[in-house]
Amino acid sequence: MSTPDPYTRTEILTAAPHQLRSLVLKHAIQEAKRLKQAVENGAGEQILSCGARLRALVLELIPEKSTNIEPSLLARLRSIGVFLYRRIGVACSQRDSIVADEIMKLLVFEQETWEQAVARLPMDPPGDLPPGCTNLAG
Repeated sequence: MSTPDPYTRTEILTAAPHQLRSLVLKHAIQEAKRLKQAVENGAGEQILSCGARLRALVLELIPEKSTNIEPSLLARLRSIGVFLYRRIGVACSQRDSIVADEIMKLLVFEQETWEQAVARLPMDPPGDLPPGCTNLAG
């Protein structure tokens, strides 16, 4: 992956956890668009490099096990990530632009859903959450 410009680097280093997920989703969508274009153009080397970068980004989106996250939400987020990871493999190996487009649409949907969840966050999340609550802000 290329080195980010100074502004992007600062944005990443100073972002809250929920903002980091938004940044990764944004970058994953850009990479999915590149993958789709590479598949449509039949650019083999570009397909491989876009696929590898996109897989790395999707792995970043898969949450680790945590006591702060409701188990059913954690399972759903993990299953979405695994599904996307597998579909990237299909798009790359079969050079399927329909699957590449599906990946891009799923990432856009994931980004929109995440933005809706973040919009519901209080500006200053409480330090102590009641049991069973999920702290999306990190």
